[in-house]
Amino acid sequence: MRQQPPSPPGRADACRVLRDAAVDLVVASSAGEVVAALDRAVTRLMPPGWAHELCLKLIEDPDPADGDLSGRDPGGKLLPIEVDTAVGRAGILLVDPVTAGDVHLRPDLEALSVQAALAMDRIRLTAEVDRHRRFREIETLMEQTRDVVLIVDADSCIRYASPSARHVFGTSALRHVRLLDFVAASQRPAAAFLLRHVQAGSGESRADWTIQALDGRTPVVEVTCRELRPGDAARDVALTLHDVTAQRRLEHDLTDRMFHDALTGLPNRVLFAERTEHAVAAGTGPVAVVLIDLDDFGSVNDSFGHAVGDEVLHQLSVRLRDIIGDQGLAARYSGDEFAALITDADTAADVEHTAIQLCRALAVPMRTSGGAVVVCEASIGVATTRNARSAHELLRNANLALRAAKSAGAGQWRRYEPSMTDRTRQSELRAALGRAVGEDTLFLEYQPIVALGTGRTVGFEALLRWQHPAHGRLLPGEFIDLAEESGLIVPIGEWVLASAMRAACRWSAGARARAPYVSVNVSAQQFRSDDFVDTVTRLLAETGLPAQRIVLEITESQLLRDDDKVWHALELLRARGARVAIDDFGTGYSALGYLRQIPLDIVKLDRVFVRGLGTSRRQRDLVEGIVTLTRALNLDIVAEGIETEHQRQASAATGCRYGQGYLFSTPLPEAQTLRWLADGRGSPRAAPVTAP
Repeated sequence: MRQQPPSPPGRADACRVLRDAAVDLVVASSAGEVVAALDRAVTRLMPPGWAHELCLKLIEDPDPADGDLSGRDPGGKLLPIEVDTAVGRAGILLVDPVTAGDVHLRPDLEALSVQAALAMDRIRLTAEVDRHRRFREIETLMEQTRDVVLIVDADSCIRYASPSARHVFGTSALRHVRLLDFVAASQRPAAAFLLRHVQAGSGESRADWTIQALDGRTPVVEVTCRELRPGDAARDVALTLHDVTAQRRLEHDLTDRMFHDALTGLPNRVLFAERTEHAVAAGTGPVAVVLIDLDDFGSVNDSFGHAVGDEVLHQLSVRLRDIIGDQGLAARYSGDEFAALITDADTAADVEHTAIQLCRALAVPMRTSGGAVVVCEASIGVATTRNARSAHELLRNANLALRAAKSAGAGQWRRYEPSMTDRTRQSELRAALGRAVGEDTLFLEYQPIVALGTGRTVGFEALLRWQHPAHGRLLPGEFIDLAEESGLIVPIGEWVLASAMRAACRWSAGARARAPYVSVNVSAQQFRSDDFVDTVTRLLAETGLPAQRIVLEITESQLLRDDDKVWHALELLRARGARVAIDDFGTGYSALGYLRQIPLDIVKLDRVFVRGLGTSRRQRDLVEGIVTLTRALNLDIVAEGIETEHQRQASAATGCRYGQGYLFSTPLPEAQTLRWLADGRGSPRAAPVTAP
């Protein structure tokens, strides 16, 4: 026999329960709170101890944050409590059959069901308003930033574009427009590949795109792409576009200044060396280098002044360009020295004929704008790849030929002959170098690196020297090439690293403040050796030197040859705490944009930039631009070759924080570095120190 529920509470009590429930439902902010309010009301409406079940009938799935309170009726055992109204049936309460069948409770349950429906409508509306408000807040934030956010589908059509898109595309009404239609035609295949690459789940990717905006502009943007929802079948991609037009233009301008002479407009020594290396490496035919040195050009400046001297140099550059023509590259090699690269001469005789033409053309008197007539002859050296296997050897041979021409008298030219190379001395040095480490004739000196603002010594650069038994004290330029050619650079380099690390450990006791780091020059050949990373790690462990106090310097020209093995070694060493510096920056042949890709901590600005700071506004602008870019990349910059107080002040004014040079100190033996630190020295001297 079915059990009947006991009599419910009186009408007054029921009204009180409904009023309390109405209050609870008005303040409820989720389906769970609605169910809890209903459960409390039904419990009070029913006799004590009488069990019941209830839930809500919702169209959408319950919010996971609400648990199971609003949940479904999985067994289909609960009955709906609904009320007929003018617009249809209303109510969302479900209760168990016994409770639903109680005729006394039915009106109260219907009232609760309708109130619950109204509460859920309010909650849904409030949530929708909140979502809309949050969306508008995000839109407002995106409006304030210049970066553009896009969402594109698998067909590269734009599903969403932030309001700031108008700054890049000329409009923000981009919905359903194909993104690739805005990318420069030459970049579209690469852009399409990048989107497919990201959609395939390969992670975040970056690239530079040129956008063809509707208003005719062509901004350059740095694009970051990633999957919107990894693993989603829709394969939507989220893109962030950052306008880098000004930055790329600055990089291009600075790079152009670095590669061209300001006076003549000719390529400079840096670009000439790069083109020579490429021409020799291509191996498509004979390559010739012609070096031209103006005879006694200093007397032109002394007699007529530097303004006339500059005009003469410009006229000479025009003559040189006219003679070289399309068959090669004319360049200003240094102050009064020019160069030509010839790549399509049929025979050596053609190159020699060009040298004769140059001698005659440059000797023709020049009339300047001021009426002065200047005669300026030139000595010329010629070398070809017939006697050279590399660009370095070709340039060296041309220089030897130039020396021979100058020795022969003004206005002469000479071709390179193998006898010009002192092969005997080179062989002797190579043999002696193999014994140098064992005979303790190699030693290190240390030049301080100081903070330009305070004079504090922050580090020392370890500089290798060789006390040769016959030739005396030799600098690295006289034997490092031999070490690399013979393979001796690896054992010598390990000795240098070990010696420098031990010295740095001793500085810890002598330093008054933070112990300085030691910077060691490392060749690309060392980085390419299989055990170099392990060797550095082992030496750090043996000496006890903290990894952050070793800086490994590699020259710009060696670093920027896209040698994956070198770059991998740099990344591993940086991951273990060591730091990396690019040495002689500005003498290689890189674009400034390369700095963003190199595993790097410090940029050492070549001394040629420092020398021009006090005399050339163009040079100052160039250095300030380089400093700005390095700061943006969180790199430290060291100005090399500071020899005067004026150069120190000019370097600091450009934003360089650190400096190195004879103004502060000559390279010191290790024992003197300890006294230097103990005395708290590192402030600039009153007068430049002359190099020994």
